Parts: sequence; C-alpha cells; structure tokens
Amino acid sequence: MRPVKLTMQAFGSYGKLTQIDFQEPNQNLFLVTGDTGAGKTTIFDALVFALYGEASSSTNKKDGVVLQSQYAELNVEPFVELVFSYQGKTYHVRRSPEYMAPKKRGTGQTLRKAEAQLIYPDERQPVTKAKDVTAAVEQLLGLSYDQFTQIAM
Repeated sequence: MRPVKLTMQAFGSYGKLTQIDFQEPNQNLFLVTGDTGAGKTTIFDALVFALYGEASSSTNKKDGVVLQSQYAELNVEPFVELVFSYQGKTYHVRRSPEYMAPKKRGTGQTLRKAEAQLIYPDERQPVTKAKDVTAAVEQLLGLSYDQFTQIAM
C-alpha cells in the first residue's frame, strides 16, 4: 500500500483543510518531521483512521469525538480522506469520526455518527458502512489494524 494523497479537516491538531501529497517521484520512504506539537502523530492517526477507523497511537485510540479538532468551528465536519495505490490500482477511502455538531434546529449540540466510504478503481459498488469499509480494507491489504500499525507505522 502506497499513500498518494491524504486530506484532513477538523481532525486532531489540523483544524483547517490540510492536504499532504505523497507523489514525490521515486520516493519509497517518507520522513515526517517537525517540532513537538506540530501534528506528526496526527498524520499517522489520520492514515490509520482512514483505513481502519481507529487512530494509530495508543493515546489516540479513542472515540471519534476526541479526534474532532479543537481548532475548528463546531459546524465543520471532521474527516479524513486517503487516496492510496495498491498493486497498481488507486483506491479512495473517506471517513468521518463520530463528532459533536450544532443542532440543525434549536440550540445545543448533537452527536453525528461516524461515516465511511471505500471507492474501488473498477466497476464495484462503493462500500459505505464503517465496519464494512474496515473489513474490505483488511481483505484488500491482507493486514489487520494491529498488523498494519506494527509493520507500516
């Protein structure tokens, strides 16, 4: 599995829409560097969350409400979108964690449920339930969450 592009919004320490392009020519190894608190762990959390619906770090292996950025307005939907290639084909996966949002009517907040979608590169229908997306990713990559975080991270 090779990441192509990662997009995050209102996720972890990234309040605004942020995109990371991994398509540097002939790059097979990526270095994520920065000061303490710059959001390095959040990048790994976002990659793993997109694929498996859980954050990568043990301290962030939490409910989605905790993954919602404190740096974004409450009306901004938190999401992670990962475009990745595997065996020469490009896949798109998008997930939104559970998050608190303003009620559409009245005052206060309401809990929005987690959503997920995996789009295949062929004619197959997209997978749209969070557990089904996780199962499809596991089947595709041949790695569980635990295996992926041990091997790839």
